[in-house]
Amino acid sequence: MPDVINLASKYSKKIVDKFYTDSVILGKTSNEYSWDGVNSINVYTLQTVAPVDYLRPYDTSTSGHIVGSNESGQTGASIARYGNTVEVQDTIQTLTLSQDKAVSLSVDKGNNTQQMLIKNAGVVMARELREQFVPMFDKYALARWSGQLASTTTAPWYNKIQVKKDGSSALTKSNIVEKIFDGVTAIRNAETDVNDAYCYIGETLFAQLLQSTEFLDVDKLAERNLENGVMGKVRGVKIVPVPDSYLLKTTYDASSNVTALNNPNLTEDVNFMVVKKSVVLTPTKIKDAKVHQDPPGISGALLEVRWLYDAFVLNTKAKGIYVSLKKAA
Repeated sequence: MPDVINLASKYSKKIVDKFYTDSVILGKTSNEYSWDGVNSINVYTLQTVAPVDYLRPYDTSTSGHIVGSNESGQTGASIARYGNTVEVQDTIQTLTLSQDKAVSLSVDKGNNTQQMLIKNAGVVMARELREQFVPMFDKYALARWSGQLASTTTAPWYNKIQVKKDGSSALTKSNIVEKIFDGVTAIRNAETDVNDAYCYIGETLFAQLLQSTEFLDVDKLAERNLENGVMGKVRGVKIVPVPDSYLLKTTYDASSNVTALNNPNLTEDVNFMVVKKSVVLTPTKIKDAKVHQDPPGISGALLEVRWLYDAFVLNTKAKGIYVSLKKAA
């Protein structure tokens, strides 16, 4: 059955736009690696070695006599004072882009004329990107980072991130700051910092945070230059409100946009998640948005969009992510 196009006659030429938000994650991830010319990369991480006691071959308390031996039984001048030499080892994490999404739209010249040119190709393209591709991209990345869209095969980091189940009761203005503090403490106790960390939190819970007397709210930060989407800080962590739907117990699927959670170890919705920028990646190999005027077979415009992208967590830095979970409704 052909697509139904409502032609305008005497009605208003305005089309009511849907509410949309620009990307909440772009610019907040690591750009340390490049996918130029490739579809996958290998990330090498050097393994460090625990120090040992320095072994002195001479003891002045015994008039300079040689004392002691190392693990190999060497003594005196031949002793390995710094311990046995160990070859530096490394681990390899292979990252392959898996999300290749596209759409093709047409704006018939005749229909567009009868609709008072309200289907301008550029306007259609902008709405398609903002209402479909950007939310798709953000939801996918957050689901990956939280471990919801993960398995030991597709995302071996999912059982390395720090996850805490904060119960079935909704967080409130009286305890939300305390819960975020828990996340910061967990990341710091993992021997890292939160200098480049963001807290992605649903709008409903963000409203509770704004009412907390402990929160350094937006008004107090009005004179500062905040990043796009950042709405204040809690203990050094930048707060980024996102639509509640971005943190539900769901994962991205091309046909229905969201499907049931595929990770049996995470069966709850997300309250919030604290994510270090240097820990996560969102590479985009292809990001095409094209408008073709009067291509063969079409009298009008042909719009084509294609994004090849993915979202990853660096295995060796996964403890730089903290996820607060609640019981799903």
